[in-house]
Amino acid sequence: MAGMILIAMFLIGGQAPALRSPATVDTQRAKQHDRDGWKALEAGHPDKAVAEFEAALQITPEYADALHGLGKAHLALQQYPQAVSALERCRQSYLHSGTEDAERRLVDTTARQAQIDKLKQELRQAQMANDGSSGTNSATSDLQQQIRDLEAIRDPGPVVGAEGAVPPFVSLVLGSAYFHVDRLADAERMFRDAIAAQPKFGEAHSNLALVCLLTNRAAEADEHIRIAEEAGFKVNPELKRRVHEALGK
Repeated sequence: MAGMILIAMFLIGGQAPALRSPATVDTQRAKQHDRDGWKALEAGHPDKAVAEFEAALQITPEYADALHGLGKAHLALQQYPQAVSALERCRQSYLHSGTEDAERRLVDTTARQAQIDKLKQELRQAQMANDGSSGTNSATSDLQQQIRDLEAIRDPGPVVGAEGAVPPFVSLVLGSAYFHVDRLADAERMFRDAIAAQPKFGEAHSNLALVCLLTNRAAEADEHIRIAEEAGFKVNPELKRRVHEALGK
């Protein structure tokens, strides 16, 4: 009965060309499979969508958008454990993106500092060997300019890994997948994450209301229904009826 009340959260969302590197070709192939997967999902063919998203992930295993689509396609097919697996990977991909950026900045900063240290050593050697000739003076000036150029580069981003942001729509659909495998605590956590990122997310409030109802918190469920409707979301009438019944209204 609870599954019937939950609002659906998935779609039933003359010159020779320049040679491209294999990495670029693979990226374009993955993106095309991802686009074809979403088209199939929107056209009501989740089984075909699964095949396209999986093809994209064969090329780029942590492709967040393809993982999101794969999770929604499995939900449409009522393959709930597979949906949970894909959407958990999707969430981790978003979380790790911030860490990857920080790691890249750290590598770049470290490499830049190593180059500066090397140039300073060469500069010291050039200055010690300076015979006053124009050629030596020019080489010294060039080294000094290279050092200044590298030192002027400042990366404003952090070099300490920090988790990236998970889009609220990913938290929402992962919450739905958890709900369907009876992981209510995890479903609630994801719905709350979606609301934290987007406070007026009506669908997340509506689904959180259902979880609250099923865990004997009718008053809180009623409040989430109110917020969802104020946000313009059409709450399932059966959910509203059961909440009012639980409250004795």
